[in-house]
Amino acid sequence: MRGKGHFNSLQGEHMRGTAEMIFTGDELLRGDIVNTNQAFLGESLLDVGLFATHALTVSDDLEAISQAILAAVSRYPDVLIISGGLGPTDDDLTREAVARALDRPLEHHEVLLDEIRFRFTQIGMPMGDSNRKQALLPRGATAIPFTGTAPGFWLLEGETLVAALPGVPRELVHMWAKTLEPMIRGRLGTGSGQGAPAGGVVVRKLRIYGIGESALQEVLSEVPWRGQGVDIGTRASLDGITLILRSQPTPAAQALLARIEEQAREILGTKIYGTGNADLSAVVGGLLRDRSLTICTAESCTGGLVAKRLTDVPGSSDYFLGGVVTYSNELKTDLLGVPPALLEEHGAVSEPVAAAMARGALRLLGADCAIATTGIAGPGGATPEKPVGTVYVATALGDDVQVRHFTMFRTRDEIRERTAQSSLDVFRRRLLDPLDK
Repeated sequence: MRGKGHFNSLQGEHMRGTAEMIFTGDELLRGDIVNTNQAFLGESLLDVGLFATHALTVSDDLEAISQAILAAVSRYPDVLIISGGLGPTDDDLTREAVARALDRPLEHHEVLLDEIRFRFTQIGMPMGDSNRKQALLPRGATAIPFTGTAPGFWLLEGETLVAALPGVPRELVHMWAKTLEPMIRGRLGTGSGQGAPAGGVVVRKLRIYGIGESALQEVLSEVPWRGQGVDIGTRASLDGITLILRSQPTPAAQALLARIEEQAREILGTKIYGTGNADLSAVVGGLLRDRSLTICTAESCTGGLVAKRLTDVPGSSDYFLGGVVTYSNELKTDLLGVPPALLEEHGAVSEPVAAAMARGALRLLGADCAIATTGIAGPGGATPEKPVGTVYVATALGDDVQVRHFTMFRTRDEIRERTAQSSLDVFRRRLLDPLDK
């Protein structure tokens, strides 16, 4: 195997900015498992300044994988990542496919075999004879340190960095973070964060909530960018929209990118809650910590999702005191002090009840702030006046309580997830501007 000297020689070699991905496995094609690796790698490649132009899933067939690799390298991407097929079984064919496609015979590496044996010793299992094939690497390849029992590898094919990673997501993520990402950043010259690479693409990502994708496109329609080395894209998900701004690494394109980002910030204002891969829960937590405030929750339709989001953030005990799930009207009255007459007159899913839940949570849990949710997640429980997706979110900053009405859509799970995310966003915007409606 080649040692660290060859690894270090890659530093400073710059790339143009494209990447491709190949995923192997019949289980992916059958739908037995969801290919989360594609989402992770696509996002991660963009973060380091590479735009994925192709992503292909192929069966556990030597010829199919080999042809996919040949087609990919013929397009001269800067990086080609192959995921899956590195295990010890007969249908694990990535090593063989790379060897065939690139005309690099497989070679046995005794040191790598010793590492595999040691890994089995660590987990208290005997190593079978079939695992010996995992010590075979295409000629010129370097093994990637591994956490499971399947080593990956990388090699250079011309100017293309070809890397083979396991299909197990946690193992792939580890190899990416510990080996591939630093290697690619070194070749690009981007360092450890977003920056202007000498090669590749410059990427800026703005995290947005509170506006739809089509509406976002309309408000940004007047921003001039086409044909000037800059691209604007969006990715919509339950946690909002990511506005992705990309430019070529030329001074002129980067200057235009900066102007476009400034215009977008002016247009969108507080709808932008962060940059890069910012998480809304962490942003809210940071605002609470900065202001030395504590928060509690009272939830009905979300069933504790708001509290979960808040406590997903490490260190959330600094500001999160606790929460209650009052799904029944009786608990809304007994725990939160919501008057029965209020429930009778307006119903549990109403603005007055949401406000009363927030005030009750403050009294019960003694926090400075509160978020309360009540709604109809479906599929039952709707009326003509209150269809499925009717949601009320109350936010309390001390004695000041405000309630927002939303009409969510799609499935029960999506309504609940959107309500939790909307609750955090409403609260975030109130912290930034207590008068925000």
